[in-house]
Amino acid sequence: MEEKKHFLDVVQLDNYVRPDVKEVSNKDWVMNGDKNSFYTYIIERYNGSPTNRAIIDSYAKLIYGKGLYSKQQAVKPLQFAQVLQKLSKKDLRNICQDYAVFSEACYEAIYKNGNLEKIKHVPKNQILPNKMNADGDIEGYWYSLDFNQPKKYEPIFIPKWEAGKKNGSYIKVISSYQLGKSYFTDPDYMAGLAYAHLEEEIANFCINYISNDLSIGKIINMNSGEPQSEEVRANVKKAFKKEGQGSKNAGNVFINWNDNKDTSITIENIEVSNAYEQFNWLSEEAQGKILTAHKVVSGKMFGIDSASGFSSNADEIETAFNETMLNVIQPKQEVVLDDLMETFTDAGFSIDLDFIPLREKKQPDPVALSNHGQHQDPIVADALLELGEVVSEDWELVDEIEVVGEPKLSEISLNLASVPSSFPNVVSEQDTSLFKIRYKYAGNPNPEREFCAKMMKADKVYRKEDIELAGSKVVNAGLGPLGSDTYNIWLWKGGKNCNHFWQRQIYLRKGNNKISVNEARRMILELDPKDRPLAKWQENDKLVAQPPNDMPNKGAYVE
Repeated sequence: MEEKKHFLDVVQLDNYVRPDVKEVSNKDWVMNGDKNSFYTYIIERYNGSPTNRAIIDSYAKLIYGKGLYSKQQAVKPLQFAQVLQKLSKKDLRNICQDYAVFSEACYEAIYKNGNLEKIKHVPKNQILPNKMNADGDIEGYWYSLDFNQPKKYEPIFIPKWEAGKKNGSYIKVISSYQLGKSYFTDPDYMAGLAYAHLEEEIANFCINYISNDLSIGKIINMNSGEPQSEEVRANVKKAFKKEGQGSKNAGNVFINWNDNKDTSITIENIEVSNAYEQFNWLSEEAQGKILTAHKVVSGKMFGIDSASGFSSNADEIETAFNETMLNVIQPKQEVVLDDLMETFTDAGFSIDLDFIPLREKKQPDPVALSNHGQHQDPIVADALLELGEVVSEDWELVDEIEVVGEPKLSEISLNLASVPSSFPNVVSEQDTSLFKIRYKYAGNPNPEREFCAKMMKADKVYRKEDIELAGSKVVNAGLGPLGSDTYNIWLWKGGKNCNHFWQRQIYLRKGNNKISVNEARRMILELDPKDRPLAKWQENDKLVAQPPNDMPNKGAYVE
């Protein structure tokens, strides 16, 4: 009896292989993966995974917030206006978007006649680094719409930005240091890319699975006997693989012609009884890993429900937002701002920049001092005295006044249209290029408290930042608000019943070739009497210039 032969061929369909991220040298530039494929892979995962895209878009918006601002914009309006003119909102927003997607971004700094003209965003996936020189330095970058079609989109070389170079265009790349990376930076959510890909495939498969016959696969029986040759077997396998693999081909219909029933091809469905549970588990697993890779505190920030110990969604979202801003968004903002500040500083700007938060965090109202005692801690006084200064002869006092209200006087009101580059960097956020703003402890000339006596005797002036820093030190236990160990010296000075206040002093740099001491004094004195108390540089809390003894309850906290 002739032995029956059975042939079982296994067709290997698509399987996932993590992309090999390597730097491939090609001509004078270096590609990010084979044919620059890794940038494409990142973009595809951004476009295809709903969870991944929702997080990235939200992070990009949180990084940008409501745009740029400066604590010094009231006193340096011209500089701040020039910053906004040179870096448009659109370009800054695109830089933030690229940084959220790639964990790197780049821009073109354009100079004209030695001055910074514009900062223009350039898509990071269209910029590749030049090969390193013998010293291991990247001297420039190449720009092209598609590096795989260099004849159609000819790459253009643009020098790397360096301080002091101010002629033409330069490329500056924003990125954080990563161990072992010389040319490119991986996304900081790198470990989640595979799960973003999985989420895409789950969506594609489920759609086709439901749209067709709820089958996840087939067994194909070839009933015509032993195949004629290996070539025939290979061609049949190739045909089924082409038409039957991948999530997009789920449920395809195959047509077969036979000369009789006995030799016909039979196809049996492979059914999975718990397919829904499997799809649901895979979807939740992919989503959870993506959230982890992005360091998401709570999925509720992105409309994803999750179990938590909070009493309400609002509490959870508020806490998650604050933690996300502190641990995820602010570090990203710092990288972007540090890079931009380096460019602006090199161009002669001396103004700090920051992002306006998308949502302002509510600040608590000032809390008065405890009613249990008065501040007599000499340690805090000594610490603050160390931070004080005696103004040098290079500066001259032009105004000394108790101030409250909105700012009225600034460099622009004094007709100072430019900032001399010869002046050193400011040392207080309230300083300008020509004016130094300091505060003197003023009031009762014969104080009884040791803290106040030391402050009056020292006859020094202080930066606002120094006074606030001293207030963070521990004072007499239980003296602060509600019995705390610290309180705000900037607002409450020597404590309950204190008769002292902080007096603003405005110093003008001598020999500045812009405005004389007498002219500055004259311009201030010529202000309308009702406006003169407003002739200041940056608004302070009204309590700064008010002795606690003149405050409600003598500055004491009333429970």
